[in-house]
Amino acid sequence: MTSRRGTLVEEGARELLQVHGYSVNVIPPGFNKKYPPAHLVATRPSGETRFIRIRKFSHRPSTIDMIMQKCSLDLVQFRKHIARNVSEPGFHYEIWIYSLTHGFRCFEVLRDSIREIPKLSLHGPVALRAGGVA
Repeated sequence: MTSRRGTLVEEGARELLQVHGYSVNVIPPGFNKKYPPAHLVATRPSGETRFIRIRKFSHRPSTIDMIMQKCSLDLVQFRKHIARNVSEPGFHYEIWIYSLTHGFRCFEVLRDSIREIPKLSLHGPVALRAGGVA
C-alpha cells in the first residue's frame, strides 16, 4: 500500500476489530523507526495489543511463503521491534493480507517464524458464545 493506504480496506479491518472488543487507532502515514510498521494498533483493556500491517494483493491466495517473499521488509522491521520489546508478552505483530477473492487472511509474525491466525468473524464474540441456540 502506497501513499494514503486503501481507506476502505483499513476501515473494514478497524470495524472488524471493534466488533471483537478492541479499541483501534489508525496510524498516520509515515515511518518512525521506534515503532513497528503498523497501519492499525488494536488494544483490549486486558493489555493485549495488536500491531497490524495491512497489505493488498490481487487474486492470489495468501500463504506463508508469499508473506516471506512479498513482505520481507515488514518482517525485518517487525522482528527488530520484537527484539526490543521481549518483555511485552501482550504485544502481537500481524500482517493482514486483503484480496477481493479471499478477503482478509491474517498472519502473526514471531521471532523466527510466521503463523496463520484464525479469521475474526463478523458476528463478534457474543454470537459465538450463544452457540446457535435460538
